[in-house]
Amino acid sequence: MSYTFQGFIGSEESLKTAGVRLRQAKVVALSGGLAVLPLDKDLQKGINAGAEPLREGWDSLTGRIEAFGHNLSKKTKSRIVYAEADYFGGWGDQSSVVWENGEELLHAVRADKAINQALRLLGVQCAEEEVDEFDTVGLGRHRRIEGWLTDENHALGVLRTIDVRNYPGRTDEAAAYIGGQWGSESNQSFYRDCIERSCDTDSDLPRFFLLTNEEDESVVGSYALLRSDLNSRQDLSPWLACLYIEPDWRSRGLGAELLEHAIHEVRTQGYRSLYLCTDLDGYYERYNWIHIGRGYEIDGAETRIYEYRIEPQSDEREPD
Repeated sequence: MSYTFQGFIGSEESLKTAGVRLRQAKVVALSGGLAVLPLDKDLQKGINAGAEPLREGWDSLTGRIEAFGHNLSKKTKSRIVYAEADYFGGWGDQSSVVWENGEELLHAVRADKAINQALRLLGVQCAEEEVDEFDTVGLGRHRRIEGWLTDENHALGVLRTIDVRNYPGRTDEAAAYIGGQWGSESNQSFYRDCIERSCDTDSDLPRFFLLTNEEDESVVGSYALLRSDLNSRQDLSPWLACLYIEPDWRSRGLGAELLEHAIHEVRTQGYRSLYLCTDLDGYYERYNWIHIGRGYEIDGAETRIYEYRIEPQSDEREPD
C-alpha cells in the first residue's frame, strides 16, 4: 500500500490566510486545532509562478515554496511545517522543515520520523503510547493529495480576496463597506458611484477589492487601486487606497497580504510603481514602501506620500 503527501501544516487560523493571495489554496482540518494545506499541482503552479528548481533531496520543495512557508510563519507569527512523504510497500522516506516567525527550527531531509519531529514542534502530544504524532493529528486520513482536496467533511473556509468587478452581485455590499470605513454620511453616493462605474469599464483602473471569509461570506477587509488619490499629485499613478482590516482580524499579517495582492495586480498591468498617501508613520516602511515626500489635500491638509517600486516577477523571491 502506498502513501504520498506534500503540504503545509499549521494552526487553522494561520493556514486560512493562504487564500488571500492564492486562489488555489484549500485548507483541511486535522485534530487539535491544526490543519493542512495540501500542495497539489495547481497550488505548486500558483506558488512557483513558473519553472523553479527543486531543493536538493526534496520531491516538491522549491525556493519559492520554501519562501512561502517562511513568510507565512513570519506574517502570522506562528509555527508552520512543510512536509513530504512517499511510501510504497512499507518502503520510502519523509522530510520536513519548520519555521517560527520566519526562523527555521528544523530541516530534516529524508530523515527517520521527520514529520513526527515537526509535529512535536507544533505541540502535538500522542494520546496513547502506541499512536505516534502522525496518527494523533490524522495525517493518515488520506493516502493521496487528491483525498485531501476532495475532503468536504473537514474543509475549512479560507480568506479570499475578490475583485468586485467580477462579483457584480456584491457591488452594493462593497459600496456600503468601503464607504462606511472611509466615508461619511454626506459622501456615500460618491463611493457608490465610484465602485459602480469601476464595474462598467474595461479599463484597468479603478478597481475595488474585498477580503472575505468563506465560512460566512463576511467582509473582513478591503483595498482599492485608483488612478489618483491626491489632487496635488496628478503626476503620480496608480494609487493604493481604502486599505482596511477589521479590528478582530488584525495582527495576523492580513494588511501585508493585501499589500502584496495589490502589488501583484499592478505588476501584471505593467506598472512599475504604486503610490499611497497616509498620516501613518512607520507602518509601510516595514513592507519596503519608501517615503518620497509630502502632498496636500483639497482642504490644505498635509499628508505623507509613499512609493513601492515594483520589480519584474522573475526577480521576486516570494510568489503571488
